[in-house]
Amino acid sequence: MKNKTIAIIGIGSYILSIITSAEDLEGNFVSPIVLIALSGVLAIIFTVAATVRLWKRARYVSIVLVSSSIILFVLSLVQEVTLLKYGSPIIILSNATKVIHLLVLFYAIILLWTMAKFDKSKINE
Repeated sequence: MKNKTIAIIGIGSYILSIITSAEDLEGNFVSPIVLIALSGVLAIIFTVAATVRLWKRARYVSIVLVSSSIILFVLSLVQEVTLLKYGSPIIILSNATKVIHLLVLFYAIILLWTMAKFDKSKINE
């Protein structure tokens, strides 16, 4: 896959995750389970492909992207399994992790989108 294709998959997975996060008043997901699963699969594909592609250029971005994805997954599981009170440290940590993951996701997408431009300039020199 090309870098821009990976970036487009990342944008699509983010938009799909926003769309599928809608809930009704009782906390049940409104979106079909197939769409939620597709969102998860696209996020995994993007994370793996972006990590492999960015490993030589920006290793720290790859490490933070994968680690924030794993931490976010674990914290989401903890929130689903346990009954947490409002203001719990797990909820605060989960929200902080979501912000960090979002920033790293956007930075990785920007790096992937602009990487081809830098590769072409190296060839021309």
